[in-house]
Amino acid sequence: MLRTTINALLSDPVLFSRFVDIMKRGTAVLPTDTLYGLAADADSIDGVASIYRIKGREDTKPLILFLERIDRLMEINITPTQESRELLEQHWPGALTAVFPLNGKPLAAFSHTSLGVRVPAHTDLLRLLAAYPGRLLTTSANRSGQAPMCDPDAIEREFSGELDILVDGGCLESSEPSTVIGLDIWPPRILRAGKIHF
Repeated sequence: MLRTTINALLSDPVLFSRFVDIMKRGTAVLPTDTLYGLAADADSIDGVASIYRIKGREDTKPLILFLERIDRLMEINITPTQESRELLEQHWPGALTAVFPLNGKPLAAFSHTSLGVRVPAHTDLLRLLAAYPGRLLTTSANRSGQAPMCDPDAIEREFSGELDILVDGGCLESSEPSTVIGLDIWPPRILRAGKIHF
C-alpha cells in the first residue's frame, strides 16, 4: 500500500502520475471533511468492484460522487433546477449529499438510475479533485456494518494488502456523516439525517 499525503501528490508530478495510473484500476483511502473515505475512479469497473468487495457492501447500495465544484454537474448531464442550485450553493462545499436522477450512463462504473453527489468542505481534497483527470466515487472507509474509521494508522492495519493507496490526512475528529437529500422533487426529501440540519 502506497502511503502519501495530498500535498505530496500535488507537489510531485511523478508521484501524482503514479496515483492516477493506480486509480485507473485500484482503490484509495482519502481524508474528507467528515470521515475517511474509500475511493475509486468512476470509470473504473475494477476499482469500484474492489470497493464493494473490500467493504463487504451490497452492490445495490450506490457510491457517492465527489466533485470540486457545482458546475461539474453539467458534465454528467445533471442540470439542477434554480431552487435546487440555490440550496446547493448554500451548503456546498459541505456535508450535504444531493441525490439526482440520472440520464443515461455518464459514469462507466456506475449502473444505478440515481446518483448522490457531494462537494466536500476539505480544501486539500478539493485541490486533489480539481487536479485529478477523472471523477471519484466514494463511501466511508470501514467494513460494512462497522463504525467509520478516523485514524489512518488503524485504517492501514485494517485494510493492509487490500487497498492500493492511503492518503494520510492525520487523525480526523469524529463526525456525523453527510446529510442526504433527494432532489427528484421539490421541496427535497431527507433520505438520511446527518451533519447538516434542515
